[in-house]
Amino acid sequence: MKSSIHYIIILSSSFLLSTLIVSSSIAMEKVNLGYSTKNIPLPSRSEYMKNFIEKTEHFLRRMRWKAYHFLNPTESTAKETYGFKSRNSPPRINELIPFEDGMLNLIQNIEFKDVKCNFQNEMNSDIKNKIKKPGSLLIPADKTTNYYTMTPASYDKFIKENVTKTYKKSSDIVANKLDTQSASIAKQLKLDDRIEKLAKNEAFITLKDHKPAFNDHPTCRLINPSKSEIGVVSKHILDEINSAIISGTQINQWKNTASVLKWFNSLENKEKLSFICFDVCEFYPSINEKLLSKALDFANKYRPISSNERDIILHAKRSLLFSNGSAWEKKSSNDLFDVTMGSFDGAETCELVGCYLLSLLTDKYGQNIGLYRDDGLAAFNKTPQEIEKIKKELCKIFRENGLKITIEANKTIVNFLDVTLDLQTGKHYPYTKEGNVPLYVHKKSNHPPSILKNIPDAINKRLSEISSDRQCFDNAKTVYQEALNKSGYNYNLSYNESRNEKQQSRKNRPRNILWYNPPFSKNVKTNVGKCFLSLIDQHFPKSHPLHKIFNRNTLKLSYSCMTNVKTIISNHNKAQINISDPTNDTTDDSNCNCRNSSTCPMDGKCNDQNMIYQAEVTTPTSRETYIGLCDTTFKLRYRNHVCSFKNERYKHATELSKYIWSLKDKGISYNIKWRKVKQARSYSSVSKRCNLCLWEKYFIICKPEMSTLNNRSELISNCRHSKKFLLKNVFA
Repeated sequence: MKSSIHYIIILSSSFLLSTLIVSSSIAMEKVNLGYSTKNIPLPSRSEYMKNFIEKTEHFLRRMRWKAYHFLNPTESTAKETYGFKSRNSPPRINELIPFEDGMLNLIQNIEFKDVKCNFQNEMNSDIKNKIKKPGSLLIPADKTTNYYTMTPASYDKFIKENVTKTYKKSSDIVANKLDTQSASIAKQLKLDDRIEKLAKNEAFITLKDHKPAFNDHPTCRLINPSKSEIGVVSKHILDEINSAIISGTQINQWKNTASVLKWFNSLENKEKLSFICFDVCEFYPSINEKLLSKALDFANKYRPISSNERDIILHAKRSLLFSNGSAWEKKSSNDLFDVTMGSFDGAETCELVGCYLLSLLTDKYGQNIGLYRDDGLAAFNKTPQEIEKIKKELCKIFRENGLKITIEANKTIVNFLDVTLDLQTGKHYPYTKEGNVPLYVHKKSNHPPSILKNIPDAINKRLSEISSDRQCFDNAKTVYQEALNKSGYNYNLSYNESRNEKQQSRKNRPRNILWYNPPFSKNVKTNVGKCFLSLIDQHFPKSHPLHKIFNRNTLKLSYSCMTNVKTIISNHNKAQINISDPTNDTTDDSNCNCRNSSTCPMDGKCNDQNMIYQAEVTTPTSRETYIGLCDTTFKLRYRNHVCSFKNERYKHATELSKYIWSLKDKGISYNIKWRKVKQARSYSSVSKRCNLCLWEKYFIICKPEMSTLNNRSELISNCRHSKKFLLKNVFA
């Protein structure tokens, strides 16, 4: 169970502006959006279809691999992949062709409908007129639902101040060295053909508006999203280590609110106890290599750690920060050591160090103390003077390990995570930060119906679990009930005593299931789930050779969600920052360098890159079309096409060249006209998505009149642009 309620809802459709904050020449205006940024607007038809094609492609690729290993059991070699998927194209399975054709027809026959919804109309209006406002950014708060408007120039200044405070300039040579070390590790694990190089994700900030004096001195949290994928392997190892430590020591390393409440309820004579509550200041960035090494030495007593595993864990902490296209390294580290928030193994590293610190504290104070990440809590039956002494000793222990803490002692009531704990009454009840109004997904949001249906009950369940009795529940429920009502739900929150009863964990038999996750949208008329199940029944009867692995029990459907408002805001911010950054100016004034511009095949745009193009071949009696793509300049791709038209050895290079040679063999004259159809980004190691390939598949599948020559089996083709980012190319 997570430690806070994450379901989000609408309060109002209009923006509420307040408090102009001006500090250090940075102007910000507080914006309360009035509704949750988890709400999902209705997508455009092309956006939905592109997402639908992507999800279907991933599903059919997994089906092909599963069928291949089922039909060829001797060729399968089991190895630890740590969740990294194969980048190889799955072989074509003849037994799957009818089902794949059925899925292709399902995509082509998707029907849409008009949806009349005031909430959706207002939200789309806000996105168009307020969120996507040119020259303005919306920066999220750290622990509240607030946003703050800021100009790109002000944001850039804020970023620079926070980056230069902790980091110093580095170079691409250092980044290449990190990739070389990652490649060496990946090669030992035989995963260098699956793991990518270090992605240059730009650092960003969130604002700490819950801090005192924020209006006078705004502070922020600098987030470094750049992370080595070796961290995935490190996370797997650290999970095993932490489990072994907790099992062997029985320390109070809390995972969630439920484990905190279990500890609190187990305390005896609560009225005689007093709390010590502390918070580790900047826990992640304060963890240095020396402290992590001490934690690993401690962990080795409970779970042997090999030298290779230690190297993997330490290498995953070698990181760089990227800002404005430049690489930065931490000032306080001599070997790029940095535990970043958001890294694959950051939380597990924090938990390991926490286990080590807890072992020191537990040896001295027993089971009266516990940690959740950077938040600690202890309860002692001591005099106020003795507790003050313990407080000083705790500060000393953390200081000796290079950490600072803020600490409060001799308290009988504390707010910890999302609950308030009261020693005098022995009760606990929900807690929310001051000024942070709960927001939930609106009933009219474009979420799958099953999610919307379960939101009120999930909130009720959560509040019941963190309330010790009905009175505590009733005292706290008002604000949540109001949020539910404003979100369009007709549901009355009521205390459920059974939620607090100890329930036996039910062990489910593990099943080997392939999940199909098509996107959900209310403006789609076709019943995708019903059509999918019909295809399973039709193409995998009991007599089918693949029925054992492909049937209604092994192929399941669960709808995925389209882009929410939060992602739309994030994408808008990135776009505005790129526009304002002069280092990102990649425009080319000379889009054509043909000797005679009148003969340019692309009407003066032959040097454009990352495009979907169309070739129209006309003869005296026919007209055929072909869709292609290029991540290089079109002129380079055009030369390859011309080469395949002239040299017979390349006649099978593309479907277009095959057709041209068939015309030449028959002596039929033809004319080719080229045009640009769509501009799109090719694969990025940051987004992990190739919009160029997706748009090509969209036009081929959904616009057949534009691609009469193309092969429809290209739905499951792998992206050729992603392979250049693999670690195996480091040594190439």
